[in-house]
Amino acid sequence: MTNKPRHPHHKPLWQKFAKFSRPWHRRLGIVSAILVILVSLTGIMINHSHSLGLGAKPVRQAWLLDHYGIKAPENIKLFNLTPLIAASHGQLWIDDKLVLEADNPILAVAQYQQQYLAIDRHHLYLIAKDGQLLERQSQETGLPDKLLSLGLVSHDDKTQVWLNSEQGHYLADPELIDWQVDTPPAGLSWLSPLDSDSAKLTKTQVSAQEQVSLNVRSSYLNWERVLLDLHSGRIFGLSGTLVFDLVALSLIFMAISGFYLWQQTKPKKRGKND
Repeated sequence: MTNKPRHPHHKPLWQKFAKFSRPWHRRLGIVSAILVILVSLTGIMINHSHSLGLGAKPVRQAWLLDHYGIKAPENIKLFNLTPLIAASHGQLWIDDKLVLEADNPILAVAQYQQQYLAIDRHHLYLIAKDGQLLERQSQETGLPDKLLSLGLVSHDDKTQVWLNSEQGHYLADPELIDWQVDTPPAGLSWLSPLDSDSAKLTKTQVSAQEQVSLNVRSSYLNWERVLLDLHSGRIFGLSGTLVFDLVALSLIFMAISGFYLWQQTKPKKRGKND
């Protein structure tokens, strides 16, 4: 019995795979190389993110903040102090420095001796000139609750601190420890932020308002987060993640096909009798 001769156009399976894989190996290699470089560079930076301080570097590019859907705050309060102090919800800013993140919106800020006083609905905060939080008072420490406003008045060459709450008016002792119900003196003006209408603000104040808006947005995003999202493809949404998955599969294919092609082109060892 004789074997039937193979058809001249019938090639072995390994030859078909080699013919198919060679062009795709090159094409996928070129496309993948770009993303491999991107992943490698971002990976190196992520590994050294602590020494580079990426976690503490806020993103200040408006287009990138827009891409993440971080919108500008709707309510920014400016307080007529030097330097200009601003608040957005529970955040309090002195110049470009975030000095306080409260659970409730900041209602009023005042300069008292060598410190700043700030109140929200349930707390009073003492803040040093350099922005360090010195003290936080609440109902548990004897502070009146459900605060409405803060006021300062000079009396007998001393500055009195007053609080207005839903329970009444309170006067503090000089150390701001004891609060007593009292009747405020005539002429006491309760502190309030500047009118938020840009038409009623000076150019300097409008510029400060815009700067605070950018500062608030930047506080929600840092460069370490951006690099992590870029490294994984999440920065481009679902499509980016799928593309990076395809690149990973392409690299697997390139590794298998490359090894196979190398095996086929590797010179065969000659026998001992050759």
